Amino acid sequence: MKRVWCVICLSLLLPSLIHAQTGAIEAMTHPSKEEAPPGTVNEEKKKNRLDLWTSYESLTDGYGNWKNLNLLYTRLGRDFTCFFQLGGFERPEKNAILFAAGAYKDWHERLYTYSAVSSGTDSDYLPSFRIDHDFNIKLGPKQSTLWTLGATFIDYYGNQKSYILSSGLTQYIERFIFGYRLFRNTNDPGSVHSFSHSLSATYGQEGFHWTNIVYSFGKQAYLATNLLTPQEINQNSQNITLGHRQWLGKDYGIFGDLSYFKLQDGYNKYGFAFGIFKEF
Repeated sequence: MKRVWCVICLSLLLPSLIHAQTGAIEAMTHPSKEEAPPGTVNEEKKKNRLDLWTSYESLTDGYGNWKNLNLLYTRLGRDFTCFFQLGGFERPEKNAILFAAGAYKDWHERLYTYSAVSSGTDSDYLPSFRIDHDFNIKLGPKQSTLWTLGATFIDYYGNQKSYILSSGLTQYIERFIFGYRLFRNTNDPGSVHSFSHSLSATYGQEGFHWTNIVYSFGKQAYLATNLLTPQEINQNSQNITLGHRQWLGKDYGIFGDLSYFKLQDGYNKYGFAFGIFKEF
């Protein structure tokens, strides 16, 4: 059942595959009113950013090693920011390419949305089509609390589909950002339901550095249709990622992360990523 495990585990790792670096974009374009006062960072904001990174993941139980190379272009605007991503994946079963595009749009000083679409070439682990959409509402007199409502649809190659509803809160406290998000996952065929959770903590400031840790955990539930008699599978999984982004100059720097993923009765995965970025 290796193929099914590789497909379904993507639901818990919801943000990471399609737009691994958009958390940095969001912090840059939608800071809290509690951000540092003017003059503490370079106020000449660049309108473009290029991120280039590679990752390597080692899996146990005969799943082999996964390699990845990504290029992300971001165009920053006053109330509209868009990005385009191209990713290449090398895995033992098959190599593949992923295309993604998305945008942040400000509708009001207290409301902005995030939307993204993506599609991968024919493979067991990339979506044929995926769409994400979030509503983000800023709360409180300092707009330091963010309430997010999101929905995702994923159509995989083969007969697997995922429908994900989510909601969460993000709290800005000076240079700290704390977040929690709950995901309700429905996988077809079988309309099998499960829940997963994501906790995050971030420290830093745009133009200097960002350091963050993300812990995700939950159930991987689906109907294994590749068996002679279809069987519902329900497994615990967890993932932890520690990342850092460092400016080496006013408009360039490096970033990377270390990660660990565990799937009950499945496999363990150890990974690292390293990249560079340039603003202009």
